[in-house]
Amino acid sequence: MTKRTTSESSEFADLEVAGVEPLTLDDISFNPSYAAGNFSDESPSFDPTEGGRLFSVAMAAMSGKRKKKSVNVLSPGKRRWLRAVKLIKDRGDPWEIFNLDKIKTQKGRRHRYNPLTKAWVVDECILKLDGEPFAHGAMRECFRMKKLSNFSHSNDWAKDSNNFVAKSYMDEDMPRETYFEDVKLQMDAKLWGEEYNRHNPPKKIDIFMMGVVELVERPGSPLYHIEHYIEGDYVKYNSNSGFVEDTSGKCRQTPQALSHFTFERSGHELVVVDIQGVGDLYTDPQIHTASGLEYGDGNLGTKGMAIFFQSHHCNKICHSLGLTPFDLSPNEVKQLKNTIQRFNNTSETIVKMDDSIVSESPSETPDFGRFCQGISGSLESTSDYFSQCSSRQISECDEAVMFNIDD
Repeated sequence: MTKRTTSESSEFADLEVAGVEPLTLDDISFNPSYAAGNFSDESPSFDPTEGGRLFSVAMAAMSGKRKKKSVNVLSPGKRRWLRAVKLIKDRGDPWEIFNLDKIKTQKGRRHRYNPLTKAWVVDECILKLDGEPFAHGAMRECFRMKKLSNFSHSNDWAKDSNNFVAKSYMDEDMPRETYFEDVKLQMDAKLWGEEYNRHNPPKKIDIFMMGVVELVERPGSPLYHIEHYIEGDYVKYNSNSGFVEDTSGKCRQTPQALSHFTFERSGHELVVVDIQGVGDLYTDPQIHTASGLEYGDGNLGTKGMAIFFQSHHCNKICHSLGLTPFDLSPNEVKQLKNTIQRFNNTSETIVKMDDSIVSESPSETPDFGRFCQGISGSLESTSDYFSQCSSRQISECDEAVMFNIDD
């Protein structure tokens, strides 16, 4: 596990007053040698989460900003978050009716991960955590939580606290390390979101800052994931197993283009999927990697990549970003069709140990290795294949329902 350090003042502190701590790279200058929008096969493999590459410039920029403390210039990302916070505060506290202010105050130790430096920042915090979950998924329960701002001098919970969602694994035997690995996954995905935004898509996206809070006063110091609460309709746009949301009769183009972008921009080394959240503010993504390593049991490796492309139709945003379709061979289409049918159109995240993704014999395993090489093995396109299918579970969207690029 990456070494964690304690810091009383960190790069996260400048937005603590506003109640949010987004990682903003909008004002970072990139290497002149980097050709934006160059998606040719000769382009070097790109990974914004790997140290010493493009984002090494980010650290120099951050260092420069620390030296210029007298200049208080907000980046576009910070301005968007501050506007969102102002709107939330103007509407009042949506959790006021739950009387969280009457809950006993607890001390916590907060762990946050910086994907640029690959280091952990640890600080102390004061919080109030509801004892009853208000929602749950397949693996975690969600609790309402308020955290007092570290800059508060009055301990006024009505004025200086912010709403969080605390998530805890229902499996009491879940290794503690899993909580920290989940944070690393989400923060790495956030960097890929920043790289997507840098190519000026019609709609910018962001991924929640996520941390871990350790309740040091409780027996065993239980852990919770924490994220800021954002009010709105929560939608799961795609999953790690080929599901695509289209209940409205229209397919959101931005989430699908983001996933495709990460695959191509990484040199076919990974794809960010499980895109879900409120509007284009996403949370709980999953990353498939060519090696199948890291990022937990939801990383289905090259098979997960292939499953994404079986249900993906390039849309106008894909075309505007210069992304190219990835065609599957007939053998891959056949094998993946059976896999997706076993998933039964579920939007739930599938894990490696799930029987539905385990091949019964080596001879049944499609040739997914070529995903790492960017070689198309068939003249038959996925579009041709899906035009024969009436089931919406394996078709992202038809041309007839494709909507405007300003999605």
